[in-house]
Amino acid sequence: MKIGKSAFLFLVFCLLFCAPAQAGITMRLMAVNPADSDQVVSIKVYLPLEVKPEDVIYKGDLEVIYDTQQGSYYVYGEYPLKPKEVLEKEIELKDVWIIDPNQIAMIRQDASVILEEFKKTEFYDRAKLLYDGIDKKLKEVEAMQNMSEASPGYKISNYRNSLSLLNSAKADLLAAKTLLAEVAPKGMAKFTWKIILFIIVFLGILGAGFFFVWQRQTKLEAEQKTQE
Repeated sequence: MKIGKSAFLFLVFCLLFCAPAQAGITMRLMAVNPADSDQVVSIKVYLPLEVKPEDVIYKGDLEVIYDTQQGSYYVYGEYPLKPKEVLEKEIELKDVWIIDPNQIAMIRQDASVILEEFKKTEFYDRAKLLYDGIDKKLKEVEAMQNMSEASPGYKISNYRNSLSLLNSAKADLLAAKTLLAEVAPKGMAKFTWKIILFIIVFLGILGAGFFFVWQRQTKLEAEQKTQE
């Protein structure tokens, strides 16, 4: 006989409220045989959606299996337990719930550059609102990511909220870029034609220089042949 549901619920509680370890996040799994006879206890605990097999640092004798219906991985094992016996297992996961600070810095830098470009247009006030919204979201992401003392469950929740805010900031940045492309095409076209004209003039001068050098070289060779 296997104990399924009651053991599983107890395992989930321990999974979400254990303390993080330095190398990653350690999750303690516990199950108990409440019967008065020997039982085979099955441990089946779903891992957070962000976790892949390569993110499992240590799992002991537990298996990591993919559930095609749920679209996530879980750890599984079966263990014979004596009456009232408690089983403890540990798994260690990489801390994958971190937003790269460089990604935040790049978005903020791009937003600053675009805002500067809007100073040349009449839509600066609108762009400033977009920029302020982006900056506010990025600061919220940074604040949540800096909460190192959060429990694993809270940390995962913060990461998912941060990811949502980050994607929203990216969408605002794209909107600002689109607006800039719409309101500044004439200036950009004028600037582009100046570059093209400069290149044409430069190539013309360069070509004329090569022609005169080639002509001079031909004349010198002809003079040398005459002297010979």
